[in-house]
Amino acid sequence: MQENNEAIDLRMHKTILDLHELRKERKYYELYIQSDVEYAARLHSINFADFHAELLSPYITDSVILDLGCGQLPYINSFSGNKVKEFYGVDLSVESLTIARRHFNRTFPLTLVRHGVRNIPFRDASVDIVVSSEVLEHLDHPINYLREIYRVMKKGGYLSLSTPCASMYFYPHNLAYVGMRPFDWFKKLNCHNYWEEALSWHPGLRPSILQKWVREVGFSIERHETRLWYYYTPVRLIWRLFSLLEKMGIFSAGNIFSKYLKYTDNLLASNIPIIKWFGIRQFILCQKKL
Repeated sequence: MQENNEAIDLRMHKTILDLHELRKERKYYELYIQSDVEYAARLHSINFADFHAELLSPYITDSVILDLGCGQLPYINSFSGNKVKEFYGVDLSVESLTIARRHFNRTFPLTLVRHGVRNIPFRDASVDIVVSSEVLEHLDHPINYLREIYRVMKKGGYLSLSTPCASMYFYPHNLAYVGMRPFDWFKKLNCHNYWEEALSWHPGLRPSILQKWVREVGFSIERHETRLWYYYTPVRLIWRLFSLLEKMGIFSAGNIFSKYLKYTDNLLASNIPIIKWFGIRQFILCQKKL
């Protein structure tokens, strides 16, 4: 593991959940998850990031991949081992990088670097593919970050980026505040204009704004989709419903709930107008113009 002690430029949680342990052993902060419904819900909340590997799969051919703000790399084992030449993970958290290394089981070379996402320690036009999973919404200067990605990427290279979508402000519990605090809700929908303040909200961008930002830097857009339906809200209505069925003795409730979550992702991927933007995480696949 390589290390660079530059100033922290990425807001991180103080406590770290081992996502790989959750997936493999059903452990949530050292506690075993007894409920199949809860396990399906928590598993889905991390497995959605595997979509990065799916998006990039057609374009990975003996490729050098750079993952910025990689964290624990929960999706690393979804990448095909015989197509990746080298994989670099960059993050500030030594604990996250240690977890990523411990659970890595592919055959391609993996290099982990403790570094922030400013002044990325890579030469101009040196990587084929960049992954940015849930990083943009934590940064003071997101467009500068996109420019830095553009700098290190080879012409014709691809960026797969995920970040919260403004659809999360249409959660039922958020809509309840529209009448009481309309200006606050307006600011959330236009968080790009209030970015410094919005960083404390874990902001979700309108898809049109994200598209504008990546095009402004020089990328073309190949695909833009959302994932994660409304189930992980504070109210958790659907989750609670299936949990209740499970407690009533319907032991297949967890399996049915898991299928429901899969169905919602398929629905989001169907490109039905309006509905396709209901997911609370948006993935955008971009190419550096030739």
